[in-house]
Amino acid sequence: SSGINAEYGVSETNLKDSCDYVSPADRVSNIRQIRYGRRHDETMEEMTLRLYATELQESNHRYWSKQSYSYTNLKEQLLTEMENNDMDSEEEMDKVLQEFYRSYLLSNRNNFNKYTSEWRKSNIKLIYLSCRAKKSRIFEHVKNAISS
Repeated sequence: SSGINAEYGVSETNLKDSCDYVSPADRVSNIRQIRYGRRHDETMEEMTLRLYATELQESNHRYWSKQSYSYTNLKEQLLTEMENNDMDSEEEMDKVLQEFYRSYLLSNRNNFNKYTSEWRKSNIKLIYLSCRAKKSRIFEHVKNAISS
């Protein structure tokens, strides 16, 4: 969380612990990093949700940073090669770039499919944990209302 704040010049002392903060999209992964707030009366289920959501977000950030880095490096190599071969025709360059993109997607198909499958499972778990956290908050309110 301090990395998010430091990168965008936000002072840690100005942040409220109970609020969620969302950064602009990361320059490499394009993932918006989130600093999840923590209620002073956070239930165990809310804490579990917050920790899982944080780990899921960090995992997505790592994955897309790696993918973006790989793609950018390969594309830069291709552009350098095209420049060294004096490729001037815009139409020819477009065809080469289209072929590069198509082959990149095909060569990473299994990796992307695996990520997508895991992403779906993780999001189902996130929804489940969200429901549990909401239920625990409702029960906490009912318990407090009965005892007062």
